[in-house]
Amino acid sequence: MKGTSKIAALPRNIREELNQRLDVGETHAILAAWLNSLHEVQLILKNQFQGEPIKRQNIFNWKKSGFRNWQLCQDALQFTQDSLPDQLDDAALEKMSSKLIRCLQVRYAALAGSLPAPSGDPQSELRLLGTLCENLTALRRGDLSAARLSIEQKRLAMDQVLTDTEKEQEFWEWTKRPEVQAKLYPKRDPLKIRLEVERMLNRRLLGIVDPDDPIDNPDPAALI
Repeated sequence: MKGTSKIAALPRNIREELNQRLDVGETHAILAAWLNSLHEVQLILKNQFQGEPIKRQNIFNWKKSGFRNWQLCQDALQFTQDSLPDQLDDAALEKMSSKLIRCLQVRYAALAGSLPAPSGDPQSELRLLGTLCENLTALRRGDLSAARLSIEQKRLAMDQVLTDTEKEQEFWEWTKRPEVQAKLYPKRDPLKIRLEVERMLNRRLLGIVDPDDPIDNPDPAALI
């Protein structure tokens, strides 16, 4: 087995602690001694590596492979947690994503313009063009996904507007029901309202003025 296989075979929690201690700069000798002192590690070394202890070279090899991958993951997590403000909304994220895709497209266009002339090796040429096609296909797939997402968001927004309008209409229809009217306006006198409407129509449409009716008599709605 390769040297790094010893550390790769260790439990996740031990590898996590190892990576953290490497990250703060502990020496390979100290880390190897610490690992070899753990009972759980000793059992793994006995069962899988004939009891051969972990050496400084094993730590060195891990630092170039597994530890490096761990660092990349930590950087990505740090970026997602700290680099983007909490108040960044979906529209801003979508705009950012679109801008990044456009930047990649420009870089690919520049790369395509600087491709070497066709070589005498068809296999190398196919591999180069195949890799470029795969990347461009992935970019186009991202464009299509973004377009579908935008259409879906607009459709949902239209559905929401229609739903709100329908709810409002249903509400006003509900308020017209007699039992609801009685609960909303318990002090309203239907007969008095009817008389006030008649006076208003006579005054405004027919010009008939009731001498007992004050000029500034309020509209019936004011009696509600």
